[in-house]
Amino acid sequence: MEPKYIWNLKQKNEKLVDELSEKYKLSTIMATILANRNIVVEKDIVRFLNADKDKFYDPYLMKDMDKAVERIITAIDKNEKITIYGDYDVDGITSTSVLYMYLKENGAEVDYYIPNRLEEGYGVNDDAVKSIHQGGTKLIITVDTGITAISQVDLANSLGLDMIITDHHECQESIPDAVAVIDPKREDCEYPFDMLAGVGVAFKVIHALSIKLGNIDSIWKYLDIVAVGTVADIVPLKDENRIITKLAFKTMKDTWNVGLKALIKVSGNKKDDKITAGIIGFRIAPRLNAAGRLGDAKRGIELFITEDKNKADDIAEKLNEENILRQELEQKIFDEAVHIIEDNIDMDNTKIIVAASSNWHHGVIGIVASRITEKYYRPSILLSIEDGVATGSARSVDGFSIFEALCSTKELFMKFGGHEMAAGMSLKEENIDRLREVLNEYAENTMESDTLIPKLTADMEIDIKDISIPLIEEIIKLEPYGVGNPEPKFICKGKVEDVRKIGKESNHLKMRVDYNKNYLDGIGFGMAQYYDHINVTHDISLLGTLNINEWNGTKKPQIMLKDINPNNEFVESLKRHYDEFNNIKNANFDGKTKGYLQDEQVIPTRKEFETIYRTLLNLEKQMKETIIFTKLMQLLGFEQPNKILTLLTCLEVFSELGLLEYRVENMNLSFKLNKGIRVKLDESSIYNKII
Repeated sequence: MEPKYIWNLKQKNEKLVDELSEKYKLSTIMATILANRNIVVEKDIVRFLNADKDKFYDPYLMKDMDKAVERIITAIDKNEKITIYGDYDVDGITSTSVLYMYLKENGAEVDYYIPNRLEEGYGVNDDAVKSIHQGGTKLIITVDTGITAISQVDLANSLGLDMIITDHHECQESIPDAVAVIDPKREDCEYPFDMLAGVGVAFKVIHALSIKLGNIDSIWKYLDIVAVGTVADIVPLKDENRIITKLAFKTMKDTWNVGLKALIKVSGNKKDDKITAGIIGFRIAPRLNAAGRLGDAKRGIELFITEDKNKADDIAEKLNEENILRQELEQKIFDEAVHIIEDNIDMDNTKIIVAASSNWHHGVIGIVASRITEKYYRPSILLSIEDGVATGSARSVDGFSIFEALCSTKELFMKFGGHEMAAGMSLKEENIDRLREVLNEYAENTMESDTLIPKLTADMEIDIKDISIPLIEEIIKLEPYGVGNPEPKFICKGKVEDVRKIGKESNHLKMRVDYNKNYLDGIGFGMAQYYDHINVTHDISLLGTLNINEWNGTKKPQIMLKDINPNNEFVESLKRHYDEFNNIKNANFDGKTKGYLQDEQVIPTRKEFETIYRTLLNLEKQMKETIIFTKLMQLLGFEQPNKILTLLTCLEVFSELGLLEYRVENMNLSFKLNKGIRVKLDESSIYNKII
């Protein structure tokens, strides 16, 4: 069995690792991990290992921050109505909530506006600007949106309505003519970190305001909510994003915010459970996202800004119910998308999947696009068609910027935006086929040859004897893990001492590996399919992450398996001998055969004929009439790969005598025994030629 992924092992700079280890009193393994993340200078190491409030950058380093703060404080002083214009995803909901609560806390007359995903779509729109103006607003502050709202800002200016843009998406050729445009991705912005989520940028705004207003200690509580949006938007968890999440994960278990507390509870988390990026990404964020995907995203904001526990519990429960409906709808759309792709798209010649339907709820297609990308490991775009307009979401794979791909064909879009890994767009239905064609041409010319093969990158190869509880406790200092700071992965090698399937449905794998009498347990969730390819006593390579297994008061290191590479040398040798046997067979077992099979270890004995037949009989009784050769040889006690010649010779003799029918495909043996037949081995011409 080949590994599921391409394994990449990061190149170790021995000199640099030794310097880091000695200077900062780190283990060689820890120093290697930091070097792999390019965290090699003192300020970066201190910042990474000691994330704290004092490590945040000065928010006034961000372009136009001073203008934004001045205009907001003027609005507060003059009691002018401020409207926060957000987005309907988790990043937009948390951005709006954080800015709203801080402004409210500081005496502002503040409201918020979230466009309806189904009726208005993504971004700032003209009708919304007019409606907000008619409601008496003097200042609009966008969060997580607006960097492309050039015409909408011009409209606001013509109405005498000021706008401040805060966003984190990629800028296009021009930026809006607003009072202030705060986006760390602006080319003229010298802010040290440009990978903040929208809520991170909103937090920097209240950071700047708090410095001006002299109440900086009041903003740290908001990190709980900022972390939710940061993780949900899949931005790299490094630099300031790492500080946000590391600090928030310490307090979030017992958060001050009654809405977040209710959301954590309905997500199935217990009070003492550890908060991780995975908990947010797979439990909390989907429920919060349900507000904007199927209904009204304003409920997500109401959840965070309310101080009424009963109201928070009620909203959280409704979001949980909608999330269940969302999951059902998501599965239905996923199944339909797979059907369309399998029936209509030539996957052998397709690098970017573009699929569309008028039956899809466009509030869910972003999630489905992620699942399609995961299933086929290709960038994908799913489009929902309504009234001649296709609205869609794109997801990409590592190493390919979907945003740049869309930029290459921007003339086909009515609107689009996004970043390297995800994007949104709308276009006329008639342009869908052209979009598919142009994007695949672009991918053909720009995509690397191995881009569409999933990869696992290991920090280093590690000896089993070096894996210990203290080492794993040291590695835990690198949390929280996520995009940009993946959990360290290691490759280790040894001999298989034990392997078995576990779990109620026997769909997980548990194994024990030995290297020079040093032992390591491994767990592979959902990896039972590897079982038949693993042989006890054979060499094996494991790739995975390290953790501590605690059971009945005993702590033991273990590796959480991501992929397995059984002994390729043994398998390759089997294949070579199999090919050689076919040459003998094709030559009708002529005179050369006996010369090749003269090795006493290879020529089958009468006892081996009997053992092989009995083994096949037992397998048939267990309804295992297809078996991998490596597993069958293990059952037979054939430890040397050349013994496959013995096995294949016996199968040929049995076949000639009519005792069985068999075929071999991808080193798998399928057979059917014909019982009730009485024969003698010497009735076989093959047998007589080899004995």
